[in-house]
Amino acid sequence: MNNTAISENATKTINKVSYTFIDKNLDRAVNPQVKLIRKISTDTVIVEQPLQISLSWLAQDLIKRKVFTITMRTPGHDYFLILGLLHSEGVIKQLTDIESITLTSADIAGEGQQNEWLVHFTNGFIPDLSLIERYMMSYSSCGLCGTTSLKKLQLKTTINLANTAHKGALAVQSLLLLSNKMRQEQGLFDQTGGVHGVALFDQSLTIQHLHEDIGRHNAVDKVIGALLSKNHAGNESENEQPQVAPLWILLVSGRISFEIVQKTIMAGISVLIGVGAPSDLAIQAAKQFDLTLIGFVSNTGFNVYHGDWRLTT
Repeated sequence: MNNTAISENATKTINKVSYTFIDKNLDRAVNPQVKLIRKISTDTVIVEQPLQISLSWLAQDLIKRKVFTITMRTPGHDYFLILGLLHSEGVIKQLTDIESITLTSADIAGEGQQNEWLVHFTNGFIPDLSLIERYMMSYSSCGLCGTTSLKKLQLKTTINLANTAHKGALAVQSLLLLSNKMRQEQGLFDQTGGVHGVALFDQSLTIQHLHEDIGRHNAVDKVIGALLSKNHAGNESENEQPQVAPLWILLVSGRISFEIVQKTIMAGISVLIGVGAPSDLAIQAAKQFDLTLIGFVSNTGFNVYHGDWRLTT
């Protein structure tokens, strides 16, 4: 498994005061004088800092520069987050579109706060600014029309997830083990209890990449960025997106929004599993692109909202 190292800047130790009732079964409303323990100690909490991503490219012999987004995230693996985000939004199609990703902010306070990055595109590559909407709106909180969202997703990718070779490729019983597999590798959650986890499994149900972040969408971007980077390092052809995707399984530790489905589809991942529930727009997108969408996964069962044909009993 790759990319699970925890950044030294991802957590911080703080002071806290804990109150613990001696007997939790006592009716405190009836007996307000019940004894309790007050303890001063320390706690480890997750760090949340802004990440600014700017884009730079050459157009008509002039260097163009634009702030793409400012997002809150847990420091660590920013390179993968940036790759995954740009790919998910359709800004890039392959790593060769990027010449370099460089840090542009100094750690003045000595606290590891390196939060500004500049993406230099390859000479000749000019981003389609009409596709860059993430820094303007959020799918979960704005008034973006669902129909428009699906149409834009169609324009961003031509990938076909409906590979008949994957029919019955995944045993239902084996999927029950995935959430526990991921949970056992979540070091940041063990320390803080304050992060989402996302894991990418191959067809043999081995974890290939796992990342944690205070934002679920950030953790997804980090995993997708790690996958893109690994594929590029393996000298896989990047001249165009494959028309038939390999069988990858993405597991997220929460609900499944349209944004998470979009990132999954753009990465060519065939199966998306969530510990929580999917939204209606997430289900619509899954049906349109033939993504297997599974919610409420546990060690005792799950719900399939689309793509049951990839499963077997």
